[in-house]
Amino acid sequence: MKPIAENRSRIFKAATALFRKQGFHGTSTREIALKAGVSLGNIYNHFPTKEKLFATLLQEYEKEYFSAGQPLAKVFSGAGFPDNIEELGRASKETVERFADYIRLIYVDMVEFDAKHIGRIFLAMRERYQRVQLAKGTKVAKDVDPVAAMMMVTFGYFNFFIMERLFKVKGHYGMNEDDAIRFFGRVYRRGVMPQKD
Repeated sequence: MKPIAENRSRIFKAATALFRKQGFHGTSTREIALKAGVSLGNIYNHFPTKEKLFATLLQEYEKEYFSAGQPLAKVFSGAGFPDNIEELGRASKETVERFADYIRLIYVDMVEFDAKHIGRIFLAMRERYQRVQLAKGTKVAKDVDPVAAMMMVTFGYFNFFIMERLFKVKGHYGMNEDDAIRFFGRVYRRGVMPQKD
């Protein structure tokens, strides 16, 4: 790795650790430089302000998060919805594990910036899911919006695994994670009403 890229990587790593632990306003640029092992001037060579560093850090995570090799992208390239519901659950679990720091930084942005930097990600979410749905097709009831349904399933799994993994509330549904993935699949496919004979 070239020195400039190496310094940038160390700055990102240090900033991530400090922002997620102390928040944006609780972290100084000087602390980031010290933790990264670079001069304060070196940080300002890359980022004119601490907020620009924070925003760029989120953008870097976003690029990686939406890259083709990530768990959800792999599921989207496979079976169509709703056949892939349990796969969406397993991919959500892996994504929450892999991107735990990114998710924590999203919370920092929500609390300290009123979602100033990450709001656009969610505004574009439906369009991303729409592309998947158009490519694969779906088998849902006529009165169900397939894109909204696919988003709802994925967000449901994400919320479950954020509670389990990041908030460390193990077993909050009264079942282990594998059973929860299957349970979600059953409820999403058949609903909660008794089946008619």
